[in-house]
Amino acid sequence: MHDGLSLYSFSWLRGGRGTRGGLRFEQGAHWSIAAHDPTVIHEIISGVISKPGLDHGLIVRDARIQTVPDFEAGEQHFRVLSPVFIKDEVEKGKPAHHLLPGAPRADELLTETLRHKLRQAGLDDAGATVRFDPAYIATAKTKTFQYKAIRCRASVCPVLVLGTIEQLKFAWCVGVGHSTGIGCGCLE
Repeated sequence: MHDGLSLYSFSWLRGGRGTRGGLRFEQGAHWSIAAHDPTVIHEIISGVISKPGLDHGLIVRDARIQTVPDFEAGEQHFRVLSPVFIKDEVEKGKPAHHLLPGAPRADELLTETLRHKLRQAGLDDAGATVRFDPAYIATAKTKTFQYKAIRCRASVCPVLVLGTIEQLKFAWCVGVGHSTGIGCGCLE
């Protein structure tokens, strides 16, 4: 599941607060997972139920399946549950640029990635677009994370997705941007 194109997304763990001793989840934690293929969600939930213990003392106590929201065709505003990561590989073999809201190619690459995923899932990609919500670009926060040996920079900024009902539901399930399979671009 992790070796190919990620037609799923998941959020960062929410509900904690940073302390000198690390992260504390006194009120518990929340984690969202979404996938285009419902069997993926059922497999994950089966695995969590059979082995609820996670690292660092976290234990899954409850798992709920949320149905995909009803959308109307057109443009839909989405908040993000994990930072949106965009890689722009300008020159082959050179490190990719990590784009943030307002960068000239950011919205273009968001759209290209969604359309590519739609085609890979056998869905129509015509007319689907993604862009950072311009009302939030000036105040968007950035997050850095490390994946393997690469330090990555992503943004916490709402997005606007334009498309058919099917395309909007797909975007909600698979997320936006690159690296949704490692916890980026999960939508709410």
